[in-house]
Amino acid sequence: MAEMESFEKSVQKRLKMIEKNWKGLTAFYFVEGAPATNNLIENYYGMSLKTHHKKQFRTERGLENQMKLSSMKRAGILGKCRETLLNAYSRLMPFLSHG
Repeated sequence: MAEMESFEKSVQKRLKMIEKNWKGLTAFYFVEGAPATNNLIENYYGMSLKTHHKKQFRTERGLENQMKLSSMKRAGILGKCRETLLNAYSRLMPFLSHG
């Protein structure tokens, strides 16, 4: 904080706010079981999400879709593709007319 004067005014203001509220901002380190963030979605996934993932969760539909996808992954429903498009197409080859 000794070098605070070297920053722009807006940064100095933010640093002063952080210094003033430091105890509250770091309280979760000292409380057993306290979440590291108040974002319920990030708590659910246990990590900070990238911006494009956060945008997916802004609507109820996006959140529901993500929850369905996650449960499908956990249940093992989603896996490797068993058949390629080329394999499926090759089964149709005998039915194509040449000419």
